[in-house]
Amino acid sequence: MQRSVLEELGWQQGSILTDESLLYLRDTIETPYALEDAILVVASQSCDVASSQEPVVELSIARQIPEIEKRYSHNRHPRILHTELHTPDSEEKVAVCFLAHEKIQLEKALLEEQKPCKRCFSEQMLNEYISWLAARYKRTALPTTFDALIAQADKRDKRKKVAKNANDFLLGIYVNIYPNREIEPANNEHYSVDLLGIVGSNDDKEKAKLALDKYAEILSKAGMNLSEPKVVTESEISVATFRQYQRINFDSLSFEANLAYPTEV
Repeated sequence: MQRSVLEELGWQQGSILTDESLLYLRDTIETPYALEDAILVVASQSCDVASSQEPVVELSIARQIPEIEKRYSHNRHPRILHTELHTPDSEEKVAVCFLAHEKIQLEKALLEEQKPCKRCFSEQMLNEYISWLAARYKRTALPTTFDALIAQADKRDKRKKVAKNANDFLLGIYVNIYPNREIEPANNEHYSVDLLGIVGSNDDKEKAKLALDKYAEILSKAGMNLSEPKVVTESEISVATFRQYQRINFDSLSFEANLAYPTEV
């Protein structure tokens, strides 16, 4: 199969425009966002960059910052990402900030005479950036009442501390709730909850169970009916069972621990 022009030039997801390319193209880009000192990063998936059926490439706007703030690093925040870029032939690293809504589209023809910048992501940082992009649309949407009941019962955010402390061995916390809709607690309606933890190995089960039990106490305090929390390894759960659950996401559950997460089904 013949490679596309953009493929031949090296354009793929995570590629970065050079400062010279941005200066050359800036007047042709229609955007409400300021492009002075911007860093444009290809957000489109690599197959879409190469495909002749996609007329445009989507790019994220990044801006250099003095340093990375921990609260925005490693996918902690769904709308803001602090990460770093580096140059392969030097030790220079640049801290940058992405805002999820700041994106532009560029006609592919405008990139056909440009080459990507040598500055790039490390493999880990690229994977985090891609997952951060996807998480904006894939985040679990649990009923507002469910979240509100937990927040009211856990005003000190103990559940986030539980999850963060378990980050080294617990790959994910999942819930199966019934009814999966808004309820009226004033009319004596309650949620029934199955709580599931997934771990990487049997050695982590005991620690994970202790963490889940602490989380279950918070849900019980919120007036929910819970079955006994379950902990399984990835190899012990079927696709059919996995599909019944929704993952709970926390700002403090991030990629900082550099752990593999359960495969998305």
